[in-house]
Amino acid sequence: MVTQTLSTTLMGINALEVIIEVDARQGLPGEHIIGLPDTVIRESKNRIKSAIKNAGFEYPLKQYTINLAPAEIPKEGPLFDLAIAVGILKVTQQLKQDINGVLVGELSLDGHVKPVRGIIAIGELIAASKHKTLILPKDNLEQAQLIPGITLHPLTHLRDLKQPLSQTSSATETQLPTPKYPRNLDYKYVKCQEHAKRALEIAAAGHHNVLLVGPPGSGKSMLLKQLPSILAPMNKQALINTLKVHSISTKEGLPKKCPTLRPFRAPHHSVSMAGMIGGGTPSPMPGEISLAHNGVLFLDEMAEFPRQILESLRQPLEDHQVTISRANISLQYPAQFILAATMNPCPCGYYKDPQTPCTCRSNEIQKYWKKISGPILDRIDMIIDVPRLLASELENNTPDETYHSSQMRKRIVQSQHIQHQRQGCINAHITPQQLDEIAPIHKEDKPLLLHALDKGLMSMRSMANINKLARSIADLNGHPEIKRQDILEAMQYRKSHYQNLHLPSPTYPSSHTPYPSQGPMI
Repeated sequence: MVTQTLSTTLMGINALEVIIEVDARQGLPGEHIIGLPDTVIRESKNRIKSAIKNAGFEYPLKQYTINLAPAEIPKEGPLFDLAIAVGILKVTQQLKQDINGVLVGELSLDGHVKPVRGIIAIGELIAASKHKTLILPKDNLEQAQLIPGITLHPLTHLRDLKQPLSQTSSATETQLPTPKYPRNLDYKYVKCQEHAKRALEIAAAGHHNVLLVGPPGSGKSMLLKQLPSILAPMNKQALINTLKVHSISTKEGLPKKCPTLRPFRAPHHSVSMAGMIGGGTPSPMPGEISLAHNGVLFLDEMAEFPRQILESLRQPLEDHQVTISRANISLQYPAQFILAATMNPCPCGYYKDPQTPCTCRSNEIQKYWKKISGPILDRIDMIIDVPRLLASELENNTPDETYHSSQMRKRIVQSQHIQHQRQGCINAHITPQQLDEIAPIHKEDKPLLLHALDKGLMSMRSMANINKLARSIADLNGHPEIKRQDILEAMQYRKSHYQNLHLPSPTYPSSHTPYPSQGPMI
Protein backbone atom coordinates (compact mmCIF):
# COMPACT_ATOMS: atom_id res chain seq x y z
CA MET A 1 0.00 0.00 0.00
CA VAL A 2 1.27 3.47 -0.95
CA THR A 3 0.12 6.80 0.51
CA GLN A 4 0.98 10.35 -0.43
CA THR A 5 1.44 13.50 1.62
CA LEU A 6 2.53 16.98 0.58
CA SER A 7 5.41 19.02 1.94
CA THR A 8 7.90 21.63 0.71
CA THR A 9 11.61 22.21 0.40
CA LEU A 10 13.49 25.51 0.28
CA MET A 11 15.47 26.72 -2.73
CA GLY A 12 16.98 30.07 -1.81
CA ILE A 13 14.15 32.32 -0.65
CA ASN A 14 11.56 30.30 -2.57
CA ALA A 15 9.77 27.08 -1.66
CA LEU A 16 9.09 24.10 -3.92
CA GLU A 17 6.34 21.52 -3.47
CA VAL A 18 7.48 17.98 -2.62
CA ILE A 19 5.31 14.86 -2.80
CA ILE A 20 6.18 12.29 -0.14
CA GLU A 21 5.25 8.69 -1.02
CA VAL A 22 5.33 6.06 1.71
CA ASP A 23 5.19 2.34 0.91
CA ALA A 24 4.87 -0.25 3.72
CA ARG A 25 5.14 -4.01 3.11
CA GLN A 26 6.21 -7.20 4.78
CA GLY A 27 9.94 -7.74 4.85
CA LEU A 28 13.06 -6.92 6.80
CA PRO A 29 12.03 -4.04 9.13
CA GLY A 30 13.65 -0.72 8.29
CA GLU A 31 13.21 2.65 6.64
CA HIS A 32 14.72 3.65 3.32
CA ILE A 33 14.48 7.33 2.28
CA ILE A 34 15.20 8.07 -1.38
CA GLY A 35 15.01 11.22 -3.53
CA LEU A 36 18.34 12.98 -2.80
CA PRO A 37 17.90 13.50 0.95
CA ASP A 38 20.63 15.16 3.01
CA THR A 39 22.03 13.88 6.30
CA VAL A 40 19.35 15.63 8.35
CA ILE A 41 16.58 13.90 6.39
CA ARG A 42 18.29 10.51 6.54
CA GLU A 43 18.55 10.86 10.33
CA SER A 44 14.88 11.85 10.58
CA LYS A 45 13.73 8.22 10.57
CA ASN A 46 15.01 7.85 14.14
CA ARG A 47 13.24 11.03 15.29
CA ILE A 48 10.01 10.06 13.54
CA LYS A 49 9.97 6.53 14.97
CA SER A 50 10.45 7.80 18.52
CA ALA A 51 7.90 10.64 18.06
CA ILE A 52 5.21 8.26 16.76
CA LYS A 53 5.62 5.93 19.73
CA ASN A 54 5.68 8.77 22.30
CA ALA A 55 2.55 10.30 20.76
CA GLY A 56 0.54 7.17 21.58
CA PHE A 57 0.57 5.60 18.10
CA GLU A 58 1.93 2.23 17.09
CA TYR A 59 4.94 1.70 14.86
CA PRO A 60 4.44 -1.65 13.07
CA LEU A 61 7.61 -3.52 12.12
CA LYS A 62 7.52 -3.31 8.34
CA GLN A 63 9.75 -2.36 5.49
CA TYR A 64 9.10 1.34 4.74
CA THR A 65 10.20 2.98 1.52
CA ILE A 66 9.87 6.77 1.56
CA ASN A 67 10.26 8.62 -1.75
CA LEU A 68 10.71 12.41 -1.98
CA ALA A 69 9.53 13.57 -5.40
CA PRO A 70 10.68 15.16 -7.64
CA ALA A 71 13.71 12.92 -7.17
CA GLU A 72 16.25 15.09 -9.04
CA ILE A 73 15.99 18.07 -6.66
CA PRO A 74 18.25 17.91 -3.56
CA LYS A 75 16.25 18.03 -0.32
CA GLU A 76 17.60 19.34 2.97
CA GLY A 77 16.48 20.22 6.48
CA PRO A 78 13.95 18.85 8.97
CA LEU A 79 10.92 20.25 7.11
CA PHE A 80 9.70 16.75 6.15
CA ASP A 81 9.49 15.17 9.62
CA LEU A 82 5.79 15.86 10.12
CA ALA A 83 4.82 14.92 6.55
CA ILE A 84 6.73 11.61 6.71
CA ALA A 85 5.19 10.78 10.10
CA VAL A 86 1.67 11.45 8.75
CA GLY A 87 2.47 9.30 5.71
CA ILE A 88 3.51 6.40 7.96
CA LEU A 89 0.36 6.81 10.08
CA LYS A 90 -1.75 6.83 6.92
CA VAL A 91 -0.16 3.75 5.41
CA THR A 92 -0.61 1.88 8.71
CA GLN A 93 -4.26 3.10 8.88
CA GLN A 94 -3.98 4.78 12.29
CA LEU A 95 -5.52 8.13 11.37
CA LYS A 96 -9.29 8.45 11.65
CA GLN A 97 -9.43 11.68 9.66
CA ASP A 98 -8.35 12.51 6.13
CA ILE A 99 -5.57 15.11 6.36
CA ASN A 100 -5.39 17.27 3.27
CA GLY A 101 -2.94 20.12 2.85
CA VAL A 102 0.77 20.76 2.97
CA LEU A 103 2.58 19.63 6.11
CA VAL A 104 5.80 21.13 7.46
CA GLY A 105 7.40 20.73 10.86
CA GLU A 106 10.30 19.20 12.74
CA LEU A 107 9.55 16.49 15.29
CA SER A 108 11.26 16.09 18.63
CA LEU A 109 11.70 12.68 20.21
CA ASP A 110 8.73 13.20 22.54
CA GLY A 111 6.43 14.10 19.63
CA HIS A 112 6.35 17.89 19.91
CA VAL A 113 6.24 19.81 16.62
CA LYS A 114 9.10 22.31 16.43
CA PRO A 115 9.30 25.42 14.21
CA VAL A 116 11.04 25.40 10.84
CA ARG A 117 12.82 27.93 8.64
CA GLY A 118 11.31 29.67 5.62
CA ILE A 119 7.67 29.75 6.70
CA ILE A 120 7.00 32.98 4.74
CA ALA A 121 8.24 31.40 1.49
CA ILE A 122 6.18 28.30 2.24
CA GLY A 123 3.07 30.40 2.90
CA GLU A 124 3.48 32.24 -0.42
CA LEU A 125 3.79 28.90 -2.21
CA ILE A 126 0.57 27.63 -0.58
CA ALA A 127 -1.27 30.87 -1.46
CA ALA A 128 -0.30 30.44 -5.12
CA SER A 129 -1.16 26.72 -5.24
CA LYS A 130 -4.50 24.93 -5.37
CA HIS A 131 -4.25 23.47 -1.85
CA LYS A 132 -4.62 26.68 0.19
CA THR A 133 -4.16 24.69 3.43
CA LEU A 134 -1.03 24.55 5.56
CA ILE A 135 -0.49 22.35 8.63
CA LEU A 136 2.41 23.87 10.52
CA PRO A 137 4.04 24.19 13.96
CA LYS A 138 2.20 26.51 16.31
CA ASP A 139 5.38 28.57 16.84
CA ASN A 140 5.34 29.49 13.12
CA LEU A 141 1.69 30.59 13.17
CA GLU A 142 2.33 34.30 13.82
CA GLN A 143 4.58 34.65 10.78
CA ALA A 144 2.32 32.58 8.51
CA GLN A 145 -0.70 34.77 9.36
CA LEU A 146 0.91 37.59 7.38
CA ILE A 147 0.14 35.70 4.15
CA PRO A 148 -3.51 36.21 3.12
CA GLY A 149 -5.64 33.62 1.38
CA ILE A 150 -4.54 30.41 3.13
CA THR A 151 -6.02 28.25 5.89
CA LEU A 152 -3.69 27.37 8.75
CA HIS A 153 -3.85 24.40 11.11
CA PRO A 154 -1.29 24.83 13.88
CA LEU A 155 0.01 21.73 15.69
CA THR A 156 1.74 21.57 19.05
CA HIS A 157 2.15 17.80 19.37
CA LEU A 158 1.85 14.82 17.07
CA ARG A 159 -0.94 13.42 19.27
CA ASP A 160 -3.14 16.35 18.13
CA LEU A 161 -3.74 14.33 14.96
CA LYS A 162 -5.93 11.93 16.97
CA GLN A 163 -8.58 14.63 17.21
CA PRO A 164 -10.18 16.64 14.37
CA LEU A 165 -8.14 19.70 13.46
CA SER A 166 -10.49 22.11 15.16
CA GLN A 167 -7.92 24.84 15.78
CA THR A 168 -8.17 26.49 12.41
CA SER A 169 -6.84 29.96 11.75
CA SER A 170 -7.56 31.72 8.49
CA ALA A 171 -4.88 34.15 7.42
CA THR A 172 -6.54 37.50 6.71
CA GLU A 173 -5.48 41.13 6.62
CA THR A 174 -3.73 41.37 9.97
CA GLN A 175 -3.17 44.70 11.71
CA LEU A 176 0.51 45.46 12.10
CA PRO A 177 1.59 46.38 15.63
CA THR A 178 2.50 49.98 16.40
CA PRO A 179 6.30 50.23 16.21
CA LYS A 180 8.10 50.87 19.48
CA TYR A 181 11.44 52.52 18.92
CA PRO A 182 14.16 51.83 21.51
CA ARG A 183 14.40 54.66 24.02
CA ASN A 184 18.18 54.58 24.06
CA LEU A 185 18.28 55.51 20.37
CA ASP A 186 17.57 59.21 19.91
CA TYR A 187 19.45 62.04 18.25
CA LYS A 188 18.72 64.25 21.24
CA TYR A 189 21.57 62.44 22.99
CA VAL A 190 24.04 63.53 20.27
CA LYS A 191 25.54 66.93 21.09
CA CYS A 192 25.85 69.49 18.29
CA GLN A 193 26.64 68.10 14.78
CA GLU A 194 23.40 69.59 13.41
CA HIS A 195 24.78 69.53 9.85
CA ALA A 196 25.36 65.76 10.08
CA LYS A 197 21.88 65.23 11.56
CA ARG A 198 20.38 67.19 8.68
CA ALA A 199 22.29 65.05 6.19
CA LEU A 200 21.17 61.82 7.86
CA GLU A 201 17.57 63.02 7.83
CA ILE A 202 17.85 63.50 4.07
CA ALA A 203 19.50 60.08 3.69
CA ALA A 204 16.72 58.40 5.69
CA ALA A 205 13.99 60.22 3.78
CA GLY A 206 15.24 59.15 0.34
CA HIS A 207 17.18 56.00 1.30
CA HIS A 208 20.46 57.47 0.08
CA ASN A 209 23.84 55.90 0.83
CA VAL A 210 25.96 57.95 3.22
CA LEU A 211 29.60 58.05 4.37
CA LEU A 212 30.74 60.02 7.42
CA VAL A 213 34.39 61.12 7.47
CA GLY A 214 36.11 62.64 10.49
CA PRO A 215 38.75 62.25 13.20
CA PRO A 216 38.43 59.71 16.04
CA GLY A 217 35.88 60.61 18.68
CA SER A 218 33.94 63.10 16.57
CA GLY A 219 30.72 61.07 16.86
CA LYS A 220 30.54 59.34 13.47
CA SER A 221 29.59 55.91 14.75
CA MET A 222 27.17 57.32 17.32
CA LEU A 223 25.39 59.33 14.64
CA LEU A 224 24.86 56.30 12.41
CA LYS A 225 23.87 53.98 15.24
CA GLN A 226 20.92 56.29 15.93
CA LEU A 227 19.78 56.00 12.30
CA PRO A 228 17.14 53.26 12.97
CA SER A 229 15.34 55.70 15.30
CA ILE A 230 14.34 57.96 12.39
CA LEU A 231 13.59 55.38 9.70
CA ALA A 232 9.94 55.05 8.75
CA PRO A 233 8.41 51.73 9.84
CA MET A 234 7.84 49.05 7.23
CA ASN A 235 4.45 48.49 5.68
CA LYS A 236 3.04 44.98 5.40
CA GLN A 237 4.54 44.13 2.02
CA ALA A 238 7.99 45.36 3.05
CA LEU A 239 7.66 43.41 6.30
CA ILE A 240 6.81 40.21 4.39
CA ASN A 241 9.74 40.67 1.98
CA THR A 242 12.15 41.34 4.84
CA LEU A 243 10.85 38.55 7.03
CA LYS A 244 11.06 36.18 4.07
CA VAL A 245 14.84 36.60 3.97
CA HIS A 246 15.30 36.46 7.74
CA SER A 247 13.10 33.37 8.11
CA ILE A 248 15.44 31.54 5.71
CA SER A 249 18.39 32.20 8.03
CA THR A 250 16.69 31.67 11.40
CA LYS A 251 13.46 30.16 12.67
CA GLU A 252 12.61 33.26 14.69
CA GLY A 253 12.89 35.83 11.88
CA LEU A 254 12.71 39.47 13.01
CA PRO A 255 12.49 40.51 16.69
CA LYS A 256 8.97 39.95 18.04
CA LYS A 257 9.02 43.13 20.14
CA CYS A 258 9.12 45.47 17.17
CA PRO A 259 8.98 43.50 13.87
CA THR A 260 8.12 46.56 11.77
CA LEU A 261 11.41 48.30 12.61
CA ARG A 262 13.86 48.12 9.75
CA PRO A 263 16.87 45.79 10.01
CA PHE A 264 20.20 47.30 11.09
CA ARG A 265 23.16 45.06 10.26
CA ALA A 266 26.66 45.98 11.46
CA PRO A 267 29.18 43.31 10.41
CA HIS A 268 32.75 43.41 11.74
CA HIS A 269 35.50 44.24 9.26
CA SER A 270 36.77 40.64 9.54
CA VAL A 271 33.59 39.34 7.85
CA SER A 272 34.16 36.79 5.10
CA MET A 273 32.94 37.06 1.53
CA ALA A 274 30.27 34.41 2.14
CA GLY A 275 29.21 36.23 5.31
CA MET A 276 28.80 39.55 3.49
CA ILE A 277 27.43 38.49 0.10
CA GLY A 278 25.99 35.10 0.96
CA GLY A 279 27.07 31.52 0.47
CA GLY A 280 27.83 28.32 2.30
CA THR A 281 27.14 24.66 1.71
CA PRO A 282 25.17 22.74 0.69
CA SER A 283 22.73 25.55 -0.13
CA PRO A 284 23.94 29.17 -0.16
CA MET A 285 22.42 31.24 2.65
CA PRO A 286 21.71 35.01 2.64
CA GLY A 287 24.61 37.27 3.60
CA GLU A 288 24.67 40.53 5.50
CA ILE A 289 23.62 42.59 2.47
CA SER A 290 20.46 40.47 2.09
CA LEU A 291 19.73 40.45 5.83
CA ALA A 292 19.89 44.27 5.61
CA HIS A 293 17.18 44.26 2.89
CA ASN A 294 14.80 47.21 3.44
CA GLY A 295 17.10 48.40 6.23
CA VAL A 296 20.62 49.66 6.91
CA LEU A 297 24.02 48.05 6.32
CA PHE A 298 26.43 49.80 8.69
CA LEU A 299 30.16 49.52 7.90
CA ASP A 300 32.10 51.08 10.77
CA GLU A 301 35.66 52.00 9.75
CA MET A 302 34.95 51.21 6.12
CA ALA A 303 38.60 51.48 5.06
CA GLU A 304 39.48 48.54 7.35
CA PHE A 305 37.29 46.14 5.37
CA PRO A 306 39.17 44.03 2.78
CA ARG A 307 39.10 45.63 -0.64
CA GLN A 308 37.59 42.48 -2.16
CA ILE A 309 34.65 42.71 0.25
CA LEU A 310 34.01 46.36 -0.61
CA GLU A 311 34.29 45.74 -4.35
CA SER A 312 31.72 42.97 -4.08
CA LEU A 313 29.16 45.64 -3.08
CA ARG A 314 29.27 47.31 -6.52
CA GLN A 315 26.59 45.21 -8.22
CA PRO A 316 24.20 44.92 -5.22
CA LEU A 317 24.30 48.71 -4.72
CA GLU A 318 23.31 49.16 -8.34
CA ASP A 319 20.84 46.30 -8.91
CA HIS A 320 19.46 45.89 -5.34
CA GLN A 321 19.92 42.13 -5.57
CA VAL A 322 22.76 39.61 -5.56
CA THR A 323 23.11 36.42 -7.58
CA ILE A 324 25.05 33.56 -5.97
CA SER A 325 26.12 30.99 -8.53
CA ARG A 326 27.50 27.54 -7.87
CA ALA A 327 28.21 24.60 -10.16
CA ASN A 328 24.74 23.11 -9.74
CA ILE A 329 22.63 26.03 -8.51
CA SER A 330 22.13 29.76 -8.99
CA LEU A 331 20.14 31.73 -6.42
CA GLN A 332 19.03 35.36 -6.22
CA TYR A 333 18.64 37.20 -2.92
CA PRO A 334 17.26 40.74 -2.51
CA ALA A 335 19.73 43.39 -1.33
CA GLN A 336 17.98 46.77 -1.24
CA PHE A 337 19.58 48.60 1.67
CA ILE A 338 20.97 51.94 2.81
CA LEU A 339 24.75 51.78 2.96
CA ALA A 340 25.89 53.79 6.01
CA ALA A 341 29.63 53.88 6.62
CA THR A 342 32.29 55.74 8.58
CA MET A 343 35.99 56.23 8.08
CA ASN A 344 38.88 58.38 9.26
CA PRO A 345 40.50 60.87 6.89
CA CYS A 346 43.91 59.17 7.20
CA PRO A 347 45.58 56.25 9.02
CA CYS A 348 46.27 58.29 12.17
CA GLY A 349 42.86 59.97 11.88
CA TYR A 350 43.92 63.62 12.27
CA TYR A 351 44.44 64.83 8.70
CA LYS A 352 43.47 68.54 8.52
CA ASP A 353 42.59 68.53 12.22
CA PRO A 354 43.08 72.05 13.68
CA GLN A 355 44.20 70.77 17.10
CA THR A 356 46.14 67.53 16.63
CA PRO A 357 48.84 67.39 13.95
CA CYS A 358 48.68 64.56 11.43
CA THR A 359 51.63 62.15 11.53
CA CYS A 360 50.92 60.51 8.18
CA ARG A 361 52.93 61.01 5.02
CA SER A 362 51.26 62.12 1.83
CA ASN A 363 51.69 58.74 0.17
CA GLU A 364 50.20 57.01 3.24
CA ILE A 365 47.11 59.21 3.08
CA GLN A 366 46.78 58.57 -0.64
CA LYS A 367 47.17 54.82 -0.13
CA TYR A 368 44.57 54.93 2.67
CA TRP A 369 41.94 56.56 0.44
CA LYS A 370 42.75 54.10 -2.36
CA LYS A 371 41.42 51.31 -0.15
CA ILE A 372 38.00 52.54 -1.25
CA SER A 373 37.83 52.55 -5.03
CA GLY A 374 36.35 55.33 -7.12
CA PRO A 375 33.38 53.22 -8.31
CA ILE A 376 32.37 52.52 -4.70
CA LEU A 377 32.65 56.21 -3.74
CA ASP A 378 30.66 57.06 -6.86
CA ARG A 379 27.79 54.89 -5.58
CA ILE A 380 27.71 56.73 -2.24
CA ASP A 381 25.29 59.64 -2.55
CA MET A 382 26.45 61.67 0.46
CA ILE A 383 29.96 62.11 1.90
CA ILE A 384 29.70 64.15 5.09
CA ASP A 385 32.50 65.72 7.12
CA VAL A 386 32.13 65.28 10.87
CA PRO A 387 34.80 67.52 12.48
CA ARG A 388 35.96 67.41 16.07
CA LEU A 389 33.77 69.36 18.48
CA LEU A 390 35.32 72.33 20.29
CA ALA A 391 34.76 73.17 23.96
CA SER A 392 33.04 76.41 23.00
CA GLU A 393 30.51 74.51 20.88
CA LEU A 394 29.64 72.19 23.76
CA GLU A 395 29.27 75.09 26.19
CA ASN A 396 27.05 77.09 23.86
CA ASN A 397 25.00 74.08 22.77
CA THR A 398 21.30 74.61 23.49
CA PRO A 399 18.83 71.71 23.20
CA ASP A 400 16.81 71.95 20.00
CA GLU A 401 13.83 69.66 19.45
CA THR A 402 14.17 70.11 15.70
CA TYR A 403 16.69 67.28 15.61
CA HIS A 404 15.07 64.94 18.10
CA SER A 405 14.41 61.55 16.54
CA SER A 406 10.65 61.80 16.99
CA GLN A 407 10.48 65.12 15.10
CA MET A 408 12.86 63.94 12.39
CA ARG A 409 10.84 60.75 11.93
CA LYS A 410 7.60 62.72 11.47
CA ARG A 411 9.17 64.77 8.68
CA ILE A 412 10.62 61.63 7.07
CA VAL A 413 7.29 59.76 7.15
CA GLN A 414 5.55 62.77 5.61
CA SER A 415 8.24 63.05 2.93
CA GLN A 416 8.01 59.36 2.03
CA HIS A 417 4.24 59.61 1.83
CA ILE A 418 4.71 62.33 -0.81
CA GLN A 419 7.23 60.14 -2.67
CA HIS A 420 4.94 57.10 -2.77
CA GLN A 421 2.01 59.18 -3.94
CA ARG A 422 4.10 60.76 -6.70
CA GLN A 423 6.09 57.82 -8.12
CA GLY A 424 5.21 54.76 -6.04
CA CYS A 425 8.72 54.29 -4.64
CA ILE A 426 11.46 55.98 -2.63
CA ASN A 427 13.52 58.65 -4.40
CA ALA A 428 16.73 56.58 -4.38
CA HIS A 429 14.93 53.87 -6.39
CA ILE A 430 13.78 56.14 -9.22
CA THR A 431 14.80 54.55 -12.52
CA PRO A 432 16.77 56.51 -15.16
CA GLN A 433 13.69 56.44 -17.39
CA GLN A 434 11.62 58.18 -14.69
CA LEU A 435 14.23 60.68 -13.56
CA ASP A 436 13.54 63.50 -16.04
CA GLU A 437 9.80 63.21 -15.46
CA ILE A 438 9.78 62.90 -11.66
CA ALA A 439 12.76 65.07 -10.72
CA PRO A 440 13.18 67.63 -13.52
CA ILE A 441 15.73 70.42 -13.09
CA HIS A 442 15.00 73.90 -14.41
CA LYS A 443 16.90 74.94 -17.50
CA GLU A 444 18.67 77.80 -15.71
CA ASP A 445 19.93 75.42 -12.97
CA LYS A 446 21.33 72.71 -15.25
CA PRO A 447 24.68 74.54 -15.85
CA LEU A 448 25.51 73.91 -12.17
CA LEU A 449 25.65 70.17 -12.80
CA LEU A 450 26.99 70.32 -16.36
CA HIS A 451 29.93 72.48 -15.28
CA ALA A 452 30.91 69.94 -12.59
CA LEU A 453 30.53 67.16 -15.18
CA ASP A 454 32.81 68.94 -17.67
CA LYS A 455 35.43 69.52 -14.96
CA GLY A 456 35.47 65.81 -14.14
CA LEU A 457 34.17 66.44 -10.62
CA MET A 458 31.35 63.94 -11.09
CA SER A 459 30.22 61.14 -13.36
CA MET A 460 26.87 60.64 -15.04
CA ARG A 461 25.90 58.36 -12.16
CA SER A 462 26.88 61.05 -9.66
CA MET A 463 24.82 63.61 -11.53
CA ALA A 464 21.77 61.32 -11.46
CA ASN A 465 22.32 60.70 -7.73
CA ILE A 466 22.51 64.45 -7.09
CA ASN A 467 19.26 64.81 -8.98
CA LYS A 468 17.58 62.22 -6.73
CA LEU A 469 19.18 63.76 -3.65
CA ALA A 470 17.87 67.21 -4.60
CA ARG A 471 14.41 65.66 -5.02
CA SER A 472 14.58 64.30 -1.44
CA ILE A 473 15.70 67.69 -0.12
CA ALA A 474 12.85 69.40 -1.96
CA ASP A 475 10.35 66.92 -0.46
CA LEU A 476 11.62 67.63 3.05
CA ASN A 477 11.51 71.38 2.38
CA GLY A 478 7.96 71.15 1.04
CA HIS A 479 8.91 72.21 -2.50
CA PRO A 480 6.76 70.70 -5.27
CA GLU A 481 9.60 71.34 -7.72
CA ILE A 482 13.37 71.18 -7.27
CA LYS A 483 14.76 74.64 -6.57
CA ARG A 484 18.26 76.02 -6.96
CA GLN A 485 18.89 75.88 -3.21
CA ASP A 486 17.98 72.18 -3.20
CA ILE A 487 20.54 71.46 -5.91
CA LEU A 488 23.26 73.47 -4.15
CA GLU A 489 22.64 71.64 -0.88
CA ALA A 490 22.76 68.29 -2.68
CA MET A 491 26.04 69.18 -4.39
CA GLN A 492 27.76 70.09 -1.14
CA TYR A 493 27.08 66.58 0.15
CA ARG A 494 28.85 64.93 -2.76
CA LYS A 495 32.50 65.26 -1.72
CA SER A 496 34.46 65.58 1.49
CA HIS A 497 37.10 68.29 1.84
CA TYR A 498 39.34 65.51 3.17
CA GLN A 499 39.48 64.12 -0.35
CA ASN A 500 41.32 67.23 -1.55
CA LEU A 501 44.70 65.83 -0.61
CA HIS A 502 46.79 68.44 -2.49
CA LEU A 503 49.50 65.84 -3.01
CA PRO A 504 52.56 66.86 -5.02
CA SER A 505 52.50 65.83 -8.65
CA PRO A 506 54.98 63.10 -9.61
CA THR A 507 58.26 64.42 -11.00
CA TYR A 508 60.02 62.78 -13.90
CA PRO A 509 63.60 63.09 -15.13
CA SER A 510 64.11 65.37 -18.08
CA SER A 511 64.70 62.37 -20.32
CA HIS A 512 61.50 60.66 -19.23
CA THR A 513 57.96 61.35 -20.34
CA PRO A 514 55.03 59.72 -18.54
CA TYR A 515 53.22 59.00 -21.81
CA PRO A 516 55.64 58.14 -24.63
CA SER A 517 54.77 59.63 -27.97
CA GLN A 518 53.69 57.29 -30.70
CA GLY A 519 56.64 57.15 -33.08
CA PRO A 520 57.02 55.10 -36.20
CA MET A 521 56.83 51.35 -35.62
CA ILE A 522 60.12 49.54 -36.27
